[in-house]
Amino acid sequence: MRATEVAKRVGAGVADSRDEALAADVVVTVTPGRKVVFDEGSLRPGQHVSLMGADGPGKQEIAAGELARVHAFCDDWEQASHNGDLVHAVEAGVVTRGHVAQLGDVLLGTADGRQSDRDITIFDSTGLAIQDLAIALAAIERVDDMALPDIDLT
Repeated sequence: MRATEVAKRVGAGVADSRDEALAADVVVTVTPGRKVVFDEGSLRPGQHVSLMGADGPGKQEIAAGELARVHAFCDDWEQASHNGDLVHAVEAGVVTRGHVAQLGDVLLGTADGRQSDRDITIFDSTGLAIQDLAIALAAIERVDDMALPDIDLT
């Protein structure tokens, strides 16, 4: 499995079950996202989840009610509320614009980030082209200074 091999190389782990993922302090999902992974009430204080897989119509990794009870962040409200996990919570009427902070606003200091170690935080990433470009530029600028392993993606 390529995910396990890559995780070992970067010092991360790949959960073999939902229960194993729920035991972690930080979870990054990369599922096809058509089945809810995190039911309402399943996340615990202090946990952070980055939702990376539910980036299109019909996809959903977290229950709308669970999104309503956590401190939620997104890359861009307009995009995430129409094309990510947030869309389900918005359509259900349990999450509004005021409930979700854009990551850029947190970085600028115009929105609050995590307020305590007990906050449950969610980042709904739908992916922005500008983020992809910034990541690519940062990688290009630093690649010669890093001893990175080659990863066969074939």
